[in-house]
Amino acid sequence: MNKKERLELIQDLVVRYPIDTQDEIVERLKDFGVQATQATVSRDIKELGIIKVPTADNTYIYGLPKPKQKSPETKSILHLRSMDKMIHIDLVPGSALVIKRQILEQFGDQVFSVIADDDSILLIVKDEDYLPQIQQTIRMW
Repeated sequence: MNKKERLELIQDLVVRYPIDTQDEIVERLKDFGVQATQATVSRDIKELGIIKVPTADNTYIYGLPKPKQKSPETKSILHLRSMDKMIHIDLVPGSALVIKRQILEQFGDQVFSVIADDDSILLIVKDEDYLPQIQQTIRMW
């Protein structure tokens, strides 16, 4: 796994799991077959801009910083179409991870899976009834 893939995996891990230590990130990376030291993870966290965020029980976990403004994301979405329980989103190259994070933060309980590459996302929802609401929200980004 190259550095870019490791960074993407770390971002995905801190979005999906309540991780509170760098050692836990190292262990979760091992679960995916990625060997990294705590020092490497520390540098990756700094490079990604990952921060500690408070939780409801007054502890802190790693999280991604909130976007400062909506305009970059708004310009990132090129086309959106749906079928059954799926939404396909065409994006400006390089913007998929930001949009994926937004989707997981806003619709995490309604999402079955999100598959992202450099310039597109395939979103699969748990219930087709969620589709109109999710599409409407994403169109407003």
